[in-house]
Amino acid sequence: MTAAPDAPAGPPPGTLPPPAAERGRLAVAAVVVLVVAVLGALALRTTPLRAVLDAGGCTVLAGERDVRPPEVVRGAAARVHEAVGGATATVTTTCRLVDTTAPTGLGAPDPAADPAAWEVGVDAEVGGIDALPVAAEAVLGAVTAGPGAWRLDVHDAARTLAVALAPGGDADLAVDALAVRRVPGVDEVWFGPEAGRVVVAGGEAVADALAAVAGRDLPVTTVEALDHWLEVAQVHPGAWPDAEAVALAVDVAAWEGVWRVVLRGGEPASPDLTVHADDDAHRSHVASRLASTLRTGPPLGYHVTTDTGTLDGVLAGPDAAGADAPDAGAPDASGEAAPAGVPACTGDGLRLEVAAVDAALGARFLVLRATWTGAAPCVLSGVPTLAFTRESGTRTPDLTQLPDLVAPDVPPQVVLGPGAAALAQVRWRAMSTSQDPDVAVVVTVRAVRDGPAVDLVPPVTLDVLAGATVEVGPWRFDEGLLDPDG
Repeated sequence: MTAAPDAPAGPPPGTLPPPAAERGRLAVAAVVVLVVAVLGALALRTTPLRAVLDAGGCTVLAGERDVRPPEVVRGAAARVHEAVGGATATVTTTCRLVDTTAPTGLGAPDPAADPAAWEVGVDAEVGGIDALPVAAEAVLGAVTAGPGAWRLDVHDAARTLAVALAPGGDADLAVDALAVRRVPGVDEVWFGPEAGRVVVAGGEAVADALAAVAGRDLPVTTVEALDHWLEVAQVHPGAWPDAEAVALAVDVAAWEGVWRVVLRGGEPASPDLTVHADDDAHRSHVASRLASTLRTGPPLGYHVTTDTGTLDGVLAGPDAAGADAPDAGAPDASGEAAPAGVPACTGDGLRLEVAAVDAALGARFLVLRATWTGAAPCVLSGVPTLAFTRESGTRTPDLTQLPDLVAPDVPPQVVLGPGAAALAQVRWRAMSTSQDPDVAVVVTVRAVRDGPAVDLVPPVTLDVLAGATVEVGPWRFDEGLLDPDG
């Protein structure tokens, strides 16, 4: 009997052949490993990680080009990173190719091969502002001549204090910046080789910041108060606009309808004030207030501007004469020319009174009179500022005062001799006292800027209620505001 052929050998006892699903998973895993390996290799060629490794500590910035800095550039960056990093500061270095244009044509030289085509950036961050000068000294000590250019920045973590250093210089700039930053009210300080910026908490801190900067060997600097968007800027290093002009700029920044103020100047440049107003009505109002401002310092040019136009003028001291005097020789409201050198009327020399109260067709009118009590002529200009007191003894709230001028008109000049008077008209729309019976019984008048506030009692109560808008005209000679017997 013939034996049957041998059966195929099976799996060892206790084992089973791998199912098809398992074999598929193993194949997928192998593919995934291969893809990850390929992507990892690409990442090393295209990401900053590869650049850091290749450049000995600096991140390569070369646009779309895949290039490495020359060895001398990488070595310089590595030395600074090693010398400054650690206990002194946290350091980040970059190697930036200034010209990222690829070479054109076969055999053309590659700009990236030239060390002079690279800039090494050093960004040193200290833990607190007191460590800034030490870190600046360390950075400057680690920088060597060449290759290429250097960009050196030292700052604290919050960037409230920062300096941009110049290779080959010293750390004095950092020392001065720290001293300014420590001044109460100073929030941020930045200084570079060509410019500086100091940010203060509010307008009241501007004078202290200017005093801290004065006398230091610093670049052209700007002091900013961001709460009022106020800037006081130098034109030349070491010289600032005079203190009187600075005080005026701080004051103007808080006026209603003003959203930005820029004061520039300093010897030998004359101070110059630019005021940005919300609209044409506020532009006229601000210009009129400036025109009535008394100034004892050098001439101050001012510009009150909106999107539709600018009103210009010059404030000059009482000794200014001729063409340098503000509007000297310009016709006043009477049609006569204001003599050159006539001083401005002072508030304490003006006697104020309510000349008339009237009503017509839903409008209300209040006429104010200012009589000059001095012994010599003076020039009165501008728009008086008002406040009202109600029967309850409180100020009328939410009051809006606008100048009664048609832009771009400016207030006329009124030359007042001894005993002469000028009038200003106030008008508003009638308001309902049924909902708000707390009428005004006192009007407080400030005839000129920095003059006294005088309380006047009108002959009747005034329906100037909460939320009222009053339009106030400039001081003028009587041009029909009053009857001849008024």
